[in-house]
Amino acid sequence: MIRAMFRGSILSLFGLLPSLCFALEIQVSSEVSLSQAVAQIREARKANPGQSATILLPEGVTELKQPISLGLEDSGLTIAGTKSTLVGGPLIKGWAAHDGQIVKADVSELLPKGFLPKQLLCDGERQILARYPNFDAKDPLYGGWAFVAAFAPAGAPEGHLWKRTLYVKPENVRTWAHPEDVELNIFAQYGWWNFIEPVVSLDPQTRMLTLKKDCGYDLHPHNRYHIQNALEELDAPGEWFYDKHTGALYFWPVKPIDQCEVRLPICDSFFKIKGAKHITIRDLTLTGCYGSAITFERAEDCLVEKCVITKVGAFNGSGVSVSDGSNVRVSRCEISYTGSNGVSLSGGDRKTLTGPGHSVEDCHIHHMGVFNKNACGVSMYGVDNAVRHCHIHDGPRMGVQMSGNNLIVEYNHLHHLCLETQDGGAIYTGGRDWISSRGSKWRYNLIHDVIGCGQEAGGLKHPWFTFGLYPDDNTGGLDIIGNIVYRVAYTPIHMHNARDCIVENNVFALGGKFQFDLHGWNREHRYYANHLETMIKGYESVAGELAWTSMRGMDLHPKDAIREDGTMMSGNSFQRNILFSDTAGVKYGDIRHASAKWNTIDHNLAWNGSHPVVTGINKVGPDKPGEPLLTENFDRVANGKTISGWGFNHRPNKDVQLVGADGALRVDCAFGTEPGNTKTVFHGPDVPIKPGAAYRVRLRVKSTEPTAKLGFALATFKNGDGYWQTQSTSFTATPEWCEVEVAGRMPRENEANWKPWMKHFWLRIDCHEPKGQIFIDDLRLTECAPLDEWSSWQAEGWDKNSLVADPLFVDWKNDDFRLKPESPAFKLGFEAIPVEKIGIRK
Repeated sequence: MIRAMFRGSILSLFGLLPSLCFALEIQVSSEVSLSQAVAQIREARKANPGQSATILLPEGVTELKQPISLGLEDSGLTIAGTKSTLVGGPLIKGWAAHDGQIVKADVSELLPKGFLPKQLLCDGERQILARYPNFDAKDPLYGGWAFVAAFAPAGAPEGHLWKRTLYVKPENVRTWAHPEDVELNIFAQYGWWNFIEPVVSLDPQTRMLTLKKDCGYDLHPHNRYHIQNALEELDAPGEWFYDKHTGALYFWPVKPIDQCEVRLPICDSFFKIKGAKHITIRDLTLTGCYGSAITFERAEDCLVEKCVITKVGAFNGSGVSVSDGSNVRVSRCEISYTGSNGVSLSGGDRKTLTGPGHSVEDCHIHHMGVFNKNACGVSMYGVDNAVRHCHIHDGPRMGVQMSGNNLIVEYNHLHHLCLETQDGGAIYTGGRDWISSRGSKWRYNLIHDVIGCGQEAGGLKHPWFTFGLYPDDNTGGLDIIGNIVYRVAYTPIHMHNARDCIVENNVFALGGKFQFDLHGWNREHRYYANHLETMIKGYESVAGELAWTSMRGMDLHPKDAIREDGTMMSGNSFQRNILFSDTAGVKYGDIRHASAKWNTIDHNLAWNGSHPVVTGINKVGPDKPGEPLLTENFDRVANGKTISGWGFNHRPNKDVQLVGADGALRVDCAFGTEPGNTKTVFHGPDVPIKPGAAYRVRLRVKSTEPTAKLGFALATFKNGDGYWQTQSTSFTATPEWCEVEVAGRMPRENEANWKPWMKHFWLRIDCHEPKGQIFIDDLRLTECAPLDEWSSWQAEGWDKNSLVADPLFVDWKNDDFRLKPESPAFKLGFEAIPVEKIGIRK
C-alpha cells in the first residue's frame, strides 16, 4: 500500500499554492516485493515526477534474486530499513547424503543459465571452495599453500612456456575426473597479487601443469599456489563444490545440515543506479552477491549511508562502485569481506581538471580482497575524489590506491595492510604518464603495521618489501603533509622517482630498513627508456590547457627531464619531518640516483635512540700514515695467465676470462642466462677486516668499448652465513685510462651490520655490459680516517640545517607519537599534527 505524507501548506487547498506536495512511502512486505514497490512508486509519480519517495524494508531478511535498477525516473527515492537485511542468494534445500559427512543438493533449477557459483554462504559466512592444499584456519594467510617446484640445476627446459606451464613437486601431483574444471590460484612471478586461471592438465609423469591461457605474469619456481574447484579436493569441513556437469552442489558442513542456513549467491548486485539523482540508500545490511553490491553510473547527488555491506562480490566484486556523475557519497558504512575493493570511485575530466566530487567518509572498511589480492580499501581514479575520516585495515594490498589529479586522502586511520603481497603501500599512486597524481594531497593520516609477504626458496617471508606511503613510478606534484607512519616492513615512505612533491611535517618512524628514501631513475634506467613515450604523451595531452597552467612542475617537458648529472628525480622538498628509529643499524634514509642540487632534504629531526644515526654513506678522511695494505701493478703477470687472489663472483659463461694483459688485468664483459650469473662480477685479493676501519682504493680503468658502466664496492662474504658490501660507486669507463677512487667503512662491532664471520673483505667490480673488455691497473688500497655517517650524509648536500635529537614523543612505545611541548622539532618549524581529528568522526 502507498501512503502519501503531506508536505505542503493548507494554503494549497484554497488554490493559493500551485499544488500539494506529498512524499510517497511504501513498506516492503510479504505481499509487496522490493521490485514491486519500485514499480508502484514509478506509477504513482507519473502525475508528479518531482515527488520524493521512500521504500521501507521490513526487519529481518529479504531475499533478492535480481538487482534493483534505478534510472532518472527514480530520482528522489530513498530506500531504507530498520535491522533490514538484503541477501542475494536463495536458501538451498533438499540435501541428501553423499559420502561420509558430505551432502549434496540439486541446484540446477536455481541458477541462471551458464552461471558458475564462486561463493557459498552457511549461516552468513563464506565457505571454502574445495581446494588443495586445504585452508589452514590456524594460519589463514601464510598457511595452506603449495609451492611451484624448482627447475633442475640445468635450468628451465628449452622452450619453456613461462606464462602457461609450471612444475609441481612430487607430493603435490593430483588427479581429477575433470581437469578442465580445475583452477589454479597463484601469486605469480613477483607476488604482487594473485591470478585465478583455468587448468588444462597435470601430467603425473612429468609433473607439468598446463593452463588454458597465459597467466598475466610468469609462473616462477617458489610461487605459492593452491588448486581449487574439484570434487576430489572436497575433503575437509567447510569445503564445497558445484558440479556444472550434473547441477549438483556438494558441501561438508561443520554441523548437521538441518541446523544450517545455506545460501548460494546468484544476484549480481543489489542496486544498480544509472543516471539517477538524489537516490539515498540507508540503514540496510547487504550480503551475498557476486558483483558489486551497489553500483552508480552517471548518478548525481546520491548517498549510501549507515549501511553494512559484507561478504559480497566474487573476484571482481566491490562493496560500492561509483563511476562518472557527480557528488555520490558513501558515508558511515561498514564494508567488509568484499571479493575485491571496498569502494571504487572514478570520474572527471583530466584536461579541464573538473571532477565529480565523489567521496568516502567516516566508513569502516576492512578485510577486503577475499578473492582478488590486488584489491584495496578505496580505489580512486580521475579527478576531485576524496576519502577522508575512514578506518581501513586488514587487506591483502593497498589501503587506498589512486591515480588522477586533485585527489584527497586525509584524516584516515590505515593499518595491517599488504598482508599477502609485496611492493605495495598503505596509500599508493603512480605517474608513468607524467601528469599523475599532480594536485593531489595525502594529509593527516595515521598509518602503521604495513607488513608485506615475499616468496623465496625457503617459503614465505613476512614482514617483507613494502611501504607506508608509496608515490611510485614518477608520481608528480603530490602534497604529503602531517602524516604519522610507523612500524612498516621497509620504509614509511618510498619515493620511487617521485618529482615535484612536497613532503613536510610528517612523522616517519620504525621502518625496518630506513625511514625514507629517494630512489630515482637516470638516463640508463630501463624505466626511463620504457616509459618516456608514455610520459611525453601524457604531458602533451594537457600542456597548454588553462587548468594546468598553475600546476606545480608542469613547466618542464619530460624529454628534458634528465639533468646534466644524469639523474631525473627533481623538484622534491622533504623538510620539517621527524625521522625516528630505535634499532641499531637501521638507516635514517636512502638515496639512489637523486641529487641535492635538484631535491631539498633539510630542517628535519633525526633520532635513533641510543644508537648512532646511520645513512650508509661512508665518506673517508685522509690516508693514515704507513704503507698501503695492498698494491698491484700487474707487471708480474704473463699475458693470458690468471692472477693469484683475483677471481669471479659471477661468471656468465666459461669463455669469460680474467687474466693478465700487457701489464694490466683484463676481464671480459658478458651477460648470462642463469639467474645467479647474469653479468661479469669479479673481485680482488682478501684483505683482513678491522671493525669500524675505513679504506680507500685507487686504481686506473679503461674499456675497449666507447662507454662501459661499472660498479665498485668493498664487500665481504662467507658461504652459508651472509654477504655485506659498502655503498657502490658507479663509474663509466672509456678507451682512455681514468683514475677511480672507491672508499667505505667496515661495520663496527656494536652495529647491526656487523657479523662475527666478517674476517676479510675485497674489492668487488660489477661489469654492466654485454660485451667488450675492461682493463685495470695501478691499484693501491690504504686505511684512512673514517667520518661518521651523519657527517658523510651532510657532506653530500643533505640535511645541512637538520638536527639529531630526541623528538620527545609522548609515549612512542605505546604508539603515541604526539610531541611534548619541549620537543626540539618545534624549533625547526614542525607543527603539531591534529591526531584527535584522525579516523571516524563521532
